[in-house]
Amino acid sequence: MEIPVDWAIPQIITFFLVVARLSGMFLIAPVFSSGMIPGRFKVMIMLVLAAMLTPIVAPKNAEEVPTELLDLVIAMGMESLIGFSMGFAVAIVFSAVQVGASLIDTSMGLSMASIVDPLNNAQSAVMGSFYSMVATLVFLAVNGHHWMLAGFVRSFDMVGAGQMPDVEKLMANVFASFTGLFTIAFQVAAPILVTLLLVDIVLGIVSRVVPQMNVFFVGAPLKIGVGLLAVIIALPSFAGFLENRVSDIMTGASVLAGQDDPRTAGEVNAADGS
Repeated sequence: MEIPVDWAIPQIITFFLVVARLSGMFLIAPVFSSGMIPGRFKVMIMLVLAAMLTPIVAPKNAEEVPTELLDLVIAMGMESLIGFSMGFAVAIVFSAVQVGASLIDTSMGLSMASIVDPLNNAQSAVMGSFYSMVATLVFLAVNGHHWMLAGFVRSFDMVGAGQMPDVEKLMANVFASFTGLFTIAFQVAAPILVTLLLVDIVLGIVSRVVPQMNVFFVGAPLKIGVGLLAVIIALPSFAGFLENRVSDIMTGASVLAGQDDPRTAGEVNAADGS
């Protein structure tokens, strides 16, 4: 059976465009960009996903697909930018968790101790590595990777393969996500920071009442112990908080379409629950 050329060429071009968008997302998205996953395995996943999505997202009209070499290169570059923006929107939450954990490390006095973070292949403080692993486990436990793939598929409804997105709105939403990093970081660290602030106040009062006491000698282990207890108490709420933040942006299509209020995450939750 002979395959029509006018049907095969758009499918092949769409396949490469989908691969380009996936590569942008896999470059920075949590879990997908982990250095612990072999590069060949990542490439295999991208090719399999692209092969599955191509018949679904391929334009009905062959004229919508760029066929000129220069237009195709530009289209693949834009597809990579779209995928990168989707991964960035989720990665910013994990970066905020790292920043919040670094604030906790500094307040507890653990910032001088560094260990290897296997998820990021970098040196990080104790709480930074711990929160990074907890965030990854929560992300996987709530099927965040499934939600991200569902958002990736939905992104083609907002910006079709080979189409030009609204770059101005796309970049505006990416920068808006970045500005929310410190807000999320403070929300993550706030319970522990407030608890440690109360410990400092108590130690200050004790130093005035009992000046003979070496407050630094007593305060250092006390702050570590109280800080660890506060972390244990705050972990359940941290898991729920992280799930809410991820679900707010997991559709990813809101970043692409320039929507300021990504409320469509509820559809993903409903679909996942069904």
